[in-house]
Amino acid sequence: MERLQLEGKLEKLTRFIEYFCTLLFVVMTTITFFQVVGRYLFGKSFFWAEELSRFTMIWIVFLGASVAVSQKAHTRIDFFINLLPPGIRRLIGIFDTVACMTFMLVVSYYSIGIVKISMRNLSTGLRVPLGFIYIALPVAGVLMTLYFLLQIYHLIIDKKQEEVEQNG
Repeated sequence: MERLQLEGKLEKLTRFIEYFCTLLFVVMTTITFFQVVGRYLFGKSFFWAEELSRFTMIWIVFLGASVAVSQKAHTRIDFFINLLPPGIRRLIGIFDTVACMTFMLVVSYYSIGIVKISMRNLSTGLRVPLGFIYIALPVAGVLMTLYFLLQIYHLIIDKKQEEVEQNG
């Protein structure tokens, strides 16, 4: 089966996101470590450390969720679905993926308004626009939508490929 150009680019993007999340995790852990050491050993704390740790965690969660979608790693209970015939299972898979994709499109669309409004508000410690934090939701939503589109494509095309191989 021919490989989609989009699929290759999404794989590279997924690897980049994984590395970026790892970097954010290292930053978050390091900041938290120094915050704890500073507070308990020296009686001093950084006013911005807790806020930066929280913001990096928000980005890790949303970007990590998009990576999980790319790897079909989100939790699902498919016991009853697996009891159904393969054709019906495939249709349910398509419906499920379309429903998830639609949900992410709606969430992404409405979160853009929140990002626009929150760009005027500054965080208390770092003094950065909160929109830079909230934009994680539409970014992850668009990424998840792309991954869901790819999954739908494979659910449809892989079935057609099976039919061609059986008939040919």
